Amino acid sequence: MLPLVAAQFYPLTKNGEIPLALEPYQEGQNIYMDCISRQIDTGEHKQDSQDRILYVPFPPCKETGLPLMFKYNVNEDLNCTISFTDELYHLFQLYIHEDVPFNCRVPLSTEQNYLEKGGAYIPLNFNFRGEIHDSHLDIDESMNVIFVKPRKNELNTLISSIAFSSSTNATRIVIGEDLTLKLAVRWFDNLNAMDSVTLNYRERNGLPFVDGFYSFPVNILPITYTAFLGYMTLVAMVSGMITLAFAYNIISIKFAKNKYLAIDHEAGVAKRD
Repeated sequence: MLPLVAAQFYPLTKNGEIPLALEPYQEGQNIYMDCISRQIDTGEHKQDSQDRILYVPFPPCKETGLPLMFKYNVNEDLNCTISFTDELYHLFQLYIHEDVPFNCRVPLSTEQNYLEKGGAYIPLNFNFRGEIHDSHLDIDESMNVIFVKPRKNELNTLISSIAFSSSTNATRIVIGEDLTLKLAVRWFDNLNAMDSVTLNYRERNGLPFVDGFYSFPVNILPITYTAFLGYMTLVAMVSGMITLAFAYNIISIKFAKNKYLAIDHEAGVAKRD
């Protein structure tokens, strides 16, 4: 175990403080997300008059007319069709070539204007893969989006997130065309925090949630543990009902074949001395 002095909680607020006063998310609540605004020629991030990095919303989805958003702790498959303007096309050249990252951020709290006030956030980087050609781009638009949150008995906030292309197909795109992003969003809500080094510190001074390494298990499930247990319970119930019905049918056939009398028929049989 590492000594306490080697531990640094992450993420911190803009002032370098542990984010304690968090307004938690509600199940299914939309998650606000914005992304770094970049120069299309160099990829350098844009800044305002006070030298602060500028963030802009994710490109709007034609399906909703709104920037891409995810629902808190909701596993879903969704589409987001974006239009490739000249600016976005040249930015994707940089993203695919990995000259600059597609950096977005997600706030830890639902408090209004939380990020503008210097609140803490986790990064959400979109790792698109593909190929750059003189006349077009080939982009793998099928992406896994992974969120890790504290356990169910902890505060409803966020631990980490990542999005990455994960298919064997790519779509040819030129300026002015649309690209439909196919997003498989999955949440992990039951991971154990390993190697915590600040448990005693948490009890004395407070942390928003249990610290440590929220590692995936060796035998990872493609769904959350909550959903897995729900499916297993349903399967057990259905299997039990099918077994009971099958056994009842077999017994009924056996009774009919051997002309056994049902138990309730004894009332109609004359008693013998």
